[in-house]
Amino acid sequence: MVKQIIWSPLAKEGLRSILLSSQQKHGDKNQSKILYSLLQNALHRITLNPFIGQATEVDNIRYITPHPDYTLFYRHSLLKIEVLVLWNNSHKAGKIKNE
Repeated sequence: MVKQIIWSPLAKEGLRSILLSSQQKHGDKNQSKILYSLLQNALHRITLNPFIGQATEVDNIRYITPHPDYTLFYRHSLLKIEVLVLWNNSHKAGKIKNE
C-alpha cells in the first residue's frame, strides 16, 4: 500500500521558493526540473520505507538530504507521509520549531 504524501504550507512555500530561485539563478527551468525530480525520487523512497531518513530528537520525525543544498524533514504514520519543511542548507543554522 502506497502512503499518501501531504505537504505542509511551510514545505510548499519552501519548495516554491527553492524552485523559483533555482530558475532565476540558472536562467531556465532545467535545473528546477532536476531538483524537483530529486525531491520526488526521495519522497518515493520514503513512501516505500519511511525509516530510510535519519531520526531526529522528535518521535516519528525524520529527515533526508536529496541534494547537498536541501534537507527534507517529514513525519510518518501508517497511512501518510507529511512533509514538514524543505530546508535550504545554505541558510544559517537555526532551530526549527516543532508544532
